[in-house]
Amino acid sequence: MQGKQAKAAVSRKGDGSLQHAVDADSAIDQAALQDRKHVDGKSSTKVQPASVSFKKWGYRHASRRHFAVRGLNLDIRPGEHVLLLGASGIGKSTILEGASGLLGGDTTETANQAGQNETNQVVAVEDSEGGVTEGGVFVDGIPAAAAHGRVGLVLQDPDAQTIFERLGDNVAFGPENMGVPRPEIWERVKQSLAAVGLEGLQLHRSTMHLSGGQMQRLALAGALAMQPGALLLDEPTANLDPEGVEQVVGAVSEVLHDTEATMLLVEHRAGPWIDLIDRVIVLGLESEDQVKARVTQVGDDVEIDHSGFRRTIVVADGTPDEVFENRDLDFAALGIWLPDKYRRQEDEIHRIHTDDEPASDPAIGDGKTLLSTNDLAIGRNGKAIAEHINLSFAAEQITALVGRNGVGKSTLSLTLAGLLEPVAGSVEASPELTEGASGNSPMDWKSTELAARISYVFQNPEHQFARGSVLEEVMLGPMRTGAPEDEAKEKAMALLRRFRLSQYASVNPYTLSGGEKRRLTVAASLAAAPRVIILDEPTFGQDRRTWMQIVSLIHSLRGDGVSVIVVTHDRDLVTALDARVIELQARGDTEGVPSMHVSENSELTQPEDDVAPSDSEITVTPVNERDEKERQSSRSPFLASLNPTFRMLGGFIAALPLIFSLDWVSASVALLIEFILLSCIGLSPWRVIKSTWPVFIGAPGSALAVLLYGKEGGRIWWHWAMITVTDRSAVLALATGIRILAVGIPAIIAVLGVETTDLADSFSQILHLPDRFVYGGLAGMRLFSVLRDDWAALTASRRSRGLGDENKVKAFFPQTFALLVLSIRRSTTLATAMEARGFGGDTPRTHARVSHVHPRDWAFVIVCAAVPMISLIASAFAGTFTFFGG
Repeated sequence: MQGKQAKAAVSRKGDGSLQHAVDADSAIDQAALQDRKHVDGKSSTKVQPASVSFKKWGYRHASRRHFAVRGLNLDIRPGEHVLLLGASGIGKSTILEGASGLLGGDTTETANQAGQNETNQVVAVEDSEGGVTEGGVFVDGIPAAAAHGRVGLVLQDPDAQTIFERLGDNVAFGPENMGVPRPEIWERVKQSLAAVGLEGLQLHRSTMHLSGGQMQRLALAGALAMQPGALLLDEPTANLDPEGVEQVVGAVSEVLHDTEATMLLVEHRAGPWIDLIDRVIVLGLESEDQVKARVTQVGDDVEIDHSGFRRTIVVADGTPDEVFENRDLDFAALGIWLPDKYRRQEDEIHRIHTDDEPASDPAIGDGKTLLSTNDLAIGRNGKAIAEHINLSFAAEQITALVGRNGVGKSTLSLTLAGLLEPVAGSVEASPELTEGASGNSPMDWKSTELAARISYVFQNPEHQFARGSVLEEVMLGPMRTGAPEDEAKEKAMALLRRFRLSQYASVNPYTLSGGEKRRLTVAASLAAAPRVIILDEPTFGQDRRTWMQIVSLIHSLRGDGVSVIVVTHDRDLVTALDARVIELQARGDTEGVPSMHVSENSELTQPEDDVAPSDSEITVTPVNERDEKERQSSRSPFLASLNPTFRMLGGFIAALPLIFSLDWVSASVALLIEFILLSCIGLSPWRVIKSTWPVFIGAPGSALAVLLYGKEGGRIWWHWAMITVTDRSAVLALATGIRILAVGIPAIIAVLGVETTDLADSFSQILHLPDRFVYGGLAGMRLFSVLRDDWAALTASRRSRGLGDENKVKAFFPQTFALLVLSIRRSTTLATAMEARGFGGDTPRTHARVSHVHPRDWAFVIVCAAVPMISLIASAFAGTFTFFGG
């Protein structure tokens, strides 16, 4: 097995050597004691591989009627590399979460009893979240929930596993939660990054500057840093382009070779992984007859819902050769993709042909242009990533937009769909498409006009959901474009049956599995019968059976005169549809504006390594060798050197006492001292004003309000209706404006730029706040930037589905609710990723970074306290002190 792994390993440039070996005596879990060795001059860590066992295990999620997995009996032996296959929705991701100890309550005793006798009844246990567990999952013979650090889980979404902004902190998070001593944590971080091919990247590098493939390798490094005995991978390459897939598979290959850990992989497209696999397990469900026979056998006379009682069974189990060469297995019916090396002639993907399809070539169409671009420049926030794009899309034509992750495929497709404003040029619709609409460009149309003409399937299905049930979701398009309710319902049910979703008609869309959500969004987009349909990764997460259904349906749209545009990495999809290919390639430019080149090809081609770049291409430094300056927490070196807790405390102390007196003397003295002190630590007055500009807007407005409506007294300057300007209101207005500046400036300057991870470390170590509160809040703060993108996507989705014409105030609340649901779900996923790294366990947490307190921190607080004291004393001597404004 080791020889096969070594042969499959993908070599990295450079020796990747580590300077120090990890001290074995510092391991926390005795089950994970390490055995050091040296391979090819590199330091390597051999872990004790873990066993994973499922004993009549099942789990039902809180929001579902039926069990995702039920009655599963499965044993994974130490050191095995297992590929877990099965139809979409069979419960594979649930199985991995169960093995990670993330699901269910303590059912150890129940599981042991159930395993003794087949006729024993398995007792269901409800967990704190409302989920129900049956049986048990064991790692090395102990309950999975108690096997702290023995299992590492890598999810399919890299963003969901990114907790902190700094690269190194994400990898260190798991060892911190396991209580690993600090010196060993950073050694593990370096070792893990080297193992996945990210050696050379600076530990302070922002995760925002990583590609999709690098983000997934970073997630893998985070799991490896825990030195798990079993590595669980849940479709880790599903979101990646071919290059990213190669990167991740190569990284896992080297890791397994070096550590000899157990691996359990869930992946629909297993071809790239096949040389790492020594065992294949195919899952299925009992048939209705099997359920009835078993129920009769155990003497249960109670009438039950057999569909909810179906057990998860092992359909096939053996080596890759034994399973994939078994002619008795109907892989197509099981929804399983055969790896390339095992494909038979009948398994190959060929161009779809049907008797009723148009005579035109799918790559050309019927020649009648429906949509075109005129010198189009695309991008976001007014910055072009590609210019001078001139394309046309005809009826009965299928076009595939291909290219690497992040190159701009979605940007182009959103612009074509009238959901993103062009930077320059235009997208123009044909007279046939614009008939009855309010303009000749999709951006000019009302949302109901757009929904009836161009439909868009979003990459993230949850961005598209706008109704409370699956049936209502599919009915929305026809009803928004004028169809009667009965007709819309009939059409929706037909589509749900075709996509194997009819049993979920009354279910909330958010509770579906990933593959089911994808099918739902495609069905909902087709329901409106548009003339142009754009699908962003329509086959992502599908098994072979549902893949064929989606592809066949896309192909059949040509018969309705539809122009189909798909954004995809799926080469089989392009082949099956015989699509015209438009490839987006990253390329340099002497002008420095476009960073993407659009070319049209008849077929997908692989780049040749020995082809010299053209004059317009720029050779860039490999990303692992790029330097990124560590972001300073302040433009002032002195402030940047302070402990974050003391910075916040100082800003609070400098501002709070000033509220006791509303007079212009104390506020002016404080403001003057603040500017002097800030200049002394390297912040010029102009820099201070630029950094705190909101208070310079708010202060005059507040002063004006006090001037016009404040307390009266003394000489009247001006009076009109309710407005009275007097000596007293003028003095209070001046004091108010200055005090807002004196209070706001130190508060903002002290907090501005503080690195959130450093702040969390400080709160935990200095203030001893609970880690769950501190780091849970920190992870939530990171979601803000993600949710901002979600809001933009929800806005575009509502317009695409015919909901964008509503009153903005009326539309705000449903969209806000959708964002709330997304935020909760993202938080839940992030919490799962954090728990998979040991967060919230019983082990005392260590910290990779020490939050130091120096004498200068105390000096800073003392000076901050002196500023308001001096100011208030000065006002008392001047006789202007006014307690809370009098």
